Amino acid sequence: MVGVIICTHGNSAPELLKSAEMICGKQENCQTVSFTEGESLEQLKSEISEKISKLKGSVFCLTDLKGGTPFNTLVSLLKSNPEMEIITGVNIPMLLELFINRSHLEKEELLSAIIEAGKTGVYRYQNVEPSADDEEF
Repeated sequence: MVGVIICTHGNSAPELLKSAEMICGKQENCQTVSFTEGESLEQLKSEISEKISKLKGSVFCLTDLKGGTPFNTLVSLLKSNPEMEIITGVNIPMLLELFINRSHLEKEELLSAIIEAGKTGVYRYQNVEPSADDEEF
């Protein structure tokens, strides 16, 4: 089973995990890291490294923003963790796809699936007035 780290600015990482677990149940082999205001880069790097060491198997790191401090810190850790994957734009549809399929999809297939889930999870709803021919729900 793929290990998961969710690393974001502020407290969104643990909250995203809690929300996903409400839908698909408690997750094992998963850690969160919150980058808080005033925290040094070395503190963040140390915390991420510690959490990576607790995970089994290859590790998928989901972060909020490409180019942000959590993302850049994860990139700096690739040298010592070459099997690690970094995916940005984390959202709940991505996490659900990852948690549901991480034990049985191959790495590349899983990466494609979670990226696609993240994209399709973004949707603009437009209210349309029903016509006389439409059935009511």
